Amino acid sequence: MKKLNAIVIVVSLLFPLFLIAQDEKKSEETVGAPLVDAQSEKKPEETVGAPLVDAQSEKKSEEVEKVVPVEKQMTAEEIQSLVKTMVDTELQKRDAEQQKKDEADKKAKEAVVAQEKKAKDEKGKKKDLTPEYGFILPQFTKSSISFIMGDDNLRDNSQYSPKWDIGYRDEYEDFYDRFYGYNNLGGAATRLTLFHQADSWLPNTTVNLGISLKIGVRMEALTDHVETFLKEDGSYIMTNTVIGKHRINFTFYPFSADRIAIGYFRGMRWGTKEVFPQNATIVPGFQTLYGYGPFSFYFGFKAHMQDKVDKLSRELVPKEAVYGFFGGVTYKDENGITGKLQGAFINKGENVILPDELLNNADDDTILSYGIDAFLQYNWGSELGDPIGINSYGDREWINPVYDKSFSFRTRGEYMFLNERLMNGDYLGYENDSSDVSVTDNYMAHAGALELSGRWRDLRLFTLFSYRTLEYLTFDAPGVNPFTTLPGEADKSDEIAFSVTADYHVWLFWFGATFGYKKPATYTVYDASGQKQVTVIKDRLLTDSVSNAFSRTREVLPEGRDALDIMFVAANVRFELSRHLNASLEYRFTQDHNRAKMVETTHSDGTGTGVFEYDWDDEEVRNIHSLFFSVEGRF
Repeated sequence: MKKLNAIVIVVSLLFPLFLIAQDEKKSEETVGAPLVDAQSEKKPEETVGAPLVDAQSEKKSEEVEKVVPVEKQMTAEEIQSLVKTMVDTELQKRDAEQQKKDEADKKAKEAVVAQEKKAKDEKGKKKDLTPEYGFILPQFTKSSISFIMGDDNLRDNSQYSPKWDIGYRDEYEDFYDRFYGYNNLGGAATRLTLFHQADSWLPNTTVNLGISLKIGVRMEALTDHVETFLKEDGSYIMTNTVIGKHRINFTFYPFSADRIAIGYFRGMRWGTKEVFPQNATIVPGFQTLYGYGPFSFYFGFKAHMQDKVDKLSRELVPKEAVYGFFGGVTYKDENGITGKLQGAFINKGENVILPDELLNNADDDTILSYGIDAFLQYNWGSELGDPIGINSYGDREWINPVYDKSFSFRTRGEYMFLNERLMNGDYLGYENDSSDVSVTDNYMAHAGALELSGRWRDLRLFTLFSYRTLEYLTFDAPGVNPFTTLPGEADKSDEIAFSVTADYHVWLFWFGATFGYKKPATYTVYDASGQKQVTVIKDRLLTDSVSNAFSRTREVLPEGRDALDIMFVAANVRFELSRHLNASLEYRFTQDHNRAKMVETTHSDGTGTGVFEYDWDDEEVRNIHSLFFSVEGRF
């Protein structure tokens, strides 16, 4: 700026001198011009009395006056205005050059930012193409500690629901949450995970070690005593090699290989340790993976040692080794398309109620099961996330939605087919010698689910339709009558369920509401007089044991009574202080008239007899109000 002021001052001083010098030069040229005088001296006689010459001379004089500039002196104001104009022009020129330079710098910075964003997006896409949790790789399960209190039934105070308990039971979770992936049992447990990752001696290879333990809760039905226990929860040893687009992985599970299973939705997942009907405790296994770009292929194997026959108390019985094979392929690209095709073959061991002497081959009663699962998903826009629930998933943390776009849409579809051979329910008896009825028969099961969900700004909507046959719900029991197919004379109905849930996001809160309706699966038999008895199957049966007061997924109705549909509504509030700490409050109303209350009979004097019977008309256990509160931390 100082330099510019100096230029202005010098120009101001020199410019008048420049103008004066120019005027003097022009004046000298005008005085010395001989044009008019020479012509007058040359012809003086023609000038006297000749008007034409005078007129012409005057005309030429006027032309000379026009040609010769008149000396003009500029004022100080005019000089200042001229200098100001020159300075403004110079400044505008410099401003234009600076603006051009700034625009060039801005474009260069934008190019760098775009390049960084592109690299970040490519990195994110590569991350998205890695196998998903529960399908291929175990992923690192974080340590967590959970606090949950609640009441399964606010109106009832019996063996079904203490006044204010720790809410560990999952009987009255709405079936939408149960099918989709939530459970109270998972939320009530505290997990401890010790994780370590290190480079190996081989190039491009890392080694991951994870020791996972879980603190669970158990209630003794007869004594109402609640105790906690510590159990292994999916520890693993894993090696991972990445060479360009190629990925090779080996994962070993020393105690529990539950993560090796087929199916996406929790309500359709098959192949966990519950698939083995006899004393499924430790089930070790391993799996291998090869991935290239958006494709992943895997193979898995698990084994179990179980009792060969039904075991009574602590008696010693023969053992047998059973096993399962798993495999599948998945495709996941950056356009939001995910496809999975999986299969499993599991040897469940011998049928414990079928004597070998009835068979031509003693191995014909081996329960060989297999399943095929297909899953397809399309997600348009940002990550839609999981619906809110009382707590996070039992096997992984809640997936947060992303609100960077105004609209997102997701649709999912899954179908599963299962088959195994059980004792034929139409077989006439052990003394039957007829060859027209097979001793064993196929027990085939089907299940499917369809989800349509979307988000508009901060409002999310999830709809889910599911269909599961009675055989599917009882496949791992196995059968309504253990180890036996359904007889032809029995009537059955399959489960059909529908639910819709919506939530709205404000700051750190989600406010949600859910409605669900289910037609439960039933199994109906008739006695000799034609009187019917209906068994209601409310959810998947994982063992051949009968229901108790705290796990009533199977309910035998009084003779002649029909099953009624089940309905629920729920209201949720979720508060997420950070990705590591969240709290949830949930109120739920469930209407289930397929449920009885066990009450003690009394003597005439009002004292208890010690004998219990079912009361099917107690509204307190049919119209159920539940309330839960949980706080969950992960680190």
